[in-house]
Amino acid sequence: MAGGGHGFDTMPGGDVVGTPDEFLARRVQAGEREAFAELARRYLRPIHAVVGSFLPEPADVEDAAQETFLRALEAIEGFDPDRSFAPWLYQIARNVARNRLDHRRRWRTEDAGDDLASASANPGTSMERTEIRSLVDGVLAHMPDKRRTAFRLFDIEGYTSAETARLMGISEGTVRSHVHHARRKLRTELEPLLGGEEGR
Repeated sequence: MAGGGHGFDTMPGGDVVGTPDEFLARRVQAGEREAFAELARRYLRPIHAVVGSFLPEPADVEDAAQETFLRALEAIEGFDPDRSFAPWLYQIARNVARNRLDHRRRWRTEDAGDDLASASANPGTSMERTEIRSLVDGVLAHMPDKRRTAFRLFDIEGYTSAETARLMGISEGTVRSHVHHARRKLRTELEPLLGGEEGR
């Protein structure tokens, strides 16, 4: 559930503590690579969460996160510091993750389908955590990108609705709507498979 906040702007880092992201981006554009290192520290965890909402394997998540920061560094000259940094970085992460997912989408869909079919055949079976995780991932994989990402950031990673909204570049109301619909979809799909009531 949502935590008490992750402080995107106040990570340790000497004279950059409390420095707005956009000002740090200006410093990176001026050639200060240390400023980019601070941005990477601030956003390492949320970017892992964003790419993790697309990619099932931890190794893929790590690779995609690293690629996101590399691409951001390469593209930083084109960033407009008068705009918010977080949604710009989020979009890069989303594109990286989607590109990595495209060539294995068929495998992932089939894998999720096999898990759901197996669970449906044995609805009373007590499932291991890994099986439940696979079922959840299968349902999430078929949700719209932003809904899946909002759910992961808010419900799984523990970011507040304000932090999630800031990272994704959407309103808090939209975050809450995405999370509500994601929870309802998960409940509808998983309750029968986990031995819940048959009614939907």
